[in-house]
Amino acid sequence: MGKSKRKALHTQKEEKQAKKVLVIIGVCALALVILMLVGYSVWGS
Repeated sequence: MGKSKRKALHTQKEEKQAKKVLVIIGVCALALVILMLVGYSVWGS
């Protein structure tokens, strides 16, 4: 029983980390889009 409980805890921890990574990737993508828009508006015209 202890083993399966530990496994469940581990998967929960992994899910949390995966969510964290997804959030970081999303924020980076958003920052890149904003930077591209700003850069285009400054140097595009």
